[in-house]
Amino acid sequence: MAKKKTTRRVPQSSTPRMYGDGKPSQVAAGAAPTSGASARPAGAAAAAARGPVDLAKEYSYVAGDLKRLGIVAAALFAMLIALSFII
Repeated sequence: MAKKKTTRRVPQSSTPRMYGDGKPSQVAAGAAPTSGASARPAGAAAAAARGPVDLAKEYSYVAGDLKRLGIVAAALFAMLIALSFII
């Protein structure tokens, strides 16, 4: 079988890769720049306005899924032990 020819592409330095529009980000006039740790994303403000979420209600299916996963894991483990005696 013939070998594949592999040629390595070298990026051209004359055309550097640009991500974004190439302009520096600008802070709105009159607004003081904030650090990334204290600034909230726009979606976080809307989520905080909705109020607390009942996690027990949101994730009620998790307990059932974990039980089912445990039963399947135990059955497969028992099958492995049984097969080790047979084979």
